[in-house]
Amino acid sequence: MFQLRNLDRNLYSFLRAGSLMSPYLRDLWTGAVWGGSSLIWQARNNCLYEDLNFSLAIVKRQWLKRIQDCAALSTSLMFNTQIELGILHCLGVDVHASKHPLVKSCYWELPRIGEIKINTDGAAKGNPGKGGIGCIYRDCNGNVLGSLAKGLGLVTNFMAECEAIIHGVEYVPSFGWLIAWIESDSTTAVEAFKTNNIP
Repeated sequence: MFQLRNLDRNLYSFLRAGSLMSPYLRDLWTGAVWGGSSLIWQARNNCLYEDLNFSLAIVKRQWLKRIQDCAALSTSLMFNTQIELGILHCLGVDVHASKHPLVKSCYWELPRIGEIKINTDGAAKGNPGKGGIGCIYRDCNGNVLGSLAKGLGLVTNFMAECEAIIHGVEYVPSFGWLIAWIESDSTTAVEAFKTNNIP
């Protein structure tokens, strides 16, 4: 049903096969692998230790029910392809279609003549975590005059945003630029500089 071929016969490779699927289909695949393994193990034990026969049709229905239970619990989205729609139809589960991307208009304003605009950004992977900054310098015509990227080590997101502004301004005099306009996407960092409350 999942249209996978030539899988190695071990649990790890079965689970890894879901890595190329959409998040929703991967949830269902993981449920199918774990649920199927459990059902096969139970059927085997019933035959070996309880002398009970099992019906393959009943096990298949139980397996499909476990996949459908995973679908009901999953909050992930699919990639909206025809192949996925076919798989979901075969499994008899609801579609979790991806939402359309939200498109917003935004405007980038040029600096005045004689001004240099610096757009800065800082981020940390984890909070705190390994961080870095980036700056880009543009003139009144929108021409890129330079850029800066730098690693910071262990910082918080807020500290990374503040460092981006500081480093962005630090390089302005070395190029002979006199007026600089700084733009940051961090409201907290901007307010810290406005109120002279930088760490």
